[in-house]
Amino acid sequence: MKKSISVICVICLFLVSCTKKPSPQEIEAQKKLAEEQRLQKIELAKENALSEYASSLSDDVKISQLFLVNIEGNQKYHSVEKTSGGKALVPGGVLLFSYNISKDPLETYEFIKSIRDFYIENQNPPPFVAVDQEGGDVNRLRGLTSVLWGQKKVAQSFSPQGAASLYSAQARQMRNLGFHLNLAPVVEVENESNRDFLDTRTFGNLENVLLYGRIAVDSYEKNGIAVVLKHFPGNSSVDPHVGLPKITFDQSERDSYFKPFEELLVDSSALLMSHAIMKQKNAENPEKYDMPACFSKYWISDCVRGDFAFKGLVFSDDIFMGALAKNGYPPHEAAVKAIAAGVDVIMLSEKRFGHVAEILLEKSKEDENFARELDRAVKNVIRYKIKAGILVMEENEGAVEADQMTVPSFSVKINPDYKEFDLKKFDEDYKAGMDAYNQ
Repeated sequence: MKKSISVICVICLFLVSCTKKPSPQEIEAQKKLAEEQRLQKIELAKENALSEYASSLSDDVKISQLFLVNIEGNQKYHSVEKTSGGKALVPGGVLLFSYNISKDPLETYEFIKSIRDFYIENQNPPPFVAVDQEGGDVNRLRGLTSVLWGQKKVAQSFSPQGAASLYSAQARQMRNLGFHLNLAPVVEVENESNRDFLDTRTFGNLENVLLYGRIAVDSYEKNGIAVVLKHFPGNSSVDPHVGLPKITFDQSERDSYFKPFEELLVDSSALLMSHAIMKQKNAENPEKYDMPACFSKYWISDCVRGDFAFKGLVFSDDIFMGALAKNGYPPHEAAVKAIAAGVDVIMLSEKRFGHVAEILLEKSKEDENFARELDRAVKNVIRYKIKAGILVMEENEGAVEADQMTVPSFSVKINPDYKEFDLKKFDEDYKAGMDAYNQ
């Protein structure tokens, strides 16, 4: 018996001695794999928190996240609509025009702050605050922030360094006032078919669009202002307010239309779809081009989300533009088609959106596929609001077990912090912008 035990011990010692110890490289690889798995679990926990937050919103509040709407006043915000239950109905994003903007920076800041305060008092996630600030003719902050040339003038007259100074100073002033998002820049390349419509709103040829478009994107995004590249996939000289632009392109022209978007979307927060009907010559499946781009799964899901791998927000252009209704797309149908195609945020030039929101809600109750698209869009808006600091992804106390791994849990909440207006900083940035303008 003792002999048998001894033999077994010898065999065990032999096996142990023959077992290969992991090398330092293998140990490091195992640690790296474990860390990657831990980070994946954390991202999953954050995604679950985002989903839980979206689910906690009432139907009215959830649907409202999908709208960017212009508002009344410039002193103290109030809503113009109520839900069927008598609560304030407010959009997920507000778009300010010149009539909303005071020439006094503190008054503009206080008005924007009043919007946030109203939302919180009425149990709504605060909105993102947007403005059309391309420069030149499209300049809602004229007389308030430093002078901002139109894009063509910038490309013609400013060095890359000068343009960066100009746009960075503008971004800092906008952020100080309380803005989150700029519906700019236009990154369409100028050509014969769009020259009359875009005029000074484009940087010009492909080389300039890539150079100055990159400068604009970086200058705004790095200074806390999200950009919305526009208008994808393009426009013609037909004003979409009165007619649907129709464009035919061939393979040789593809780069001039799409390359700026493909390259600049990587560092951009959002994209705005045009109403153009854009067709490729001799396409194998021409029917996929037979609708405005903002209603097209091909342009949004296949091209933007697929080919360009873009994960940010996708905006529709204004669905109240007359050309849509004249061509069989009244606002409520346009909104449904846009969400179904992959749009996240619907822009309206009207101040009331409740009737359109109600159509979306009813559609989601009768169509499971549409309900999934709607949930996707709501989560994308919430995701952007976290990125913008409007909401926060907060780590909870304690941890949870996930597949034998301890990871933190998270909750999405309204960010309690709101930056006070800094007049001294605003004046410094205004001066920096004017210095760049005068160079």
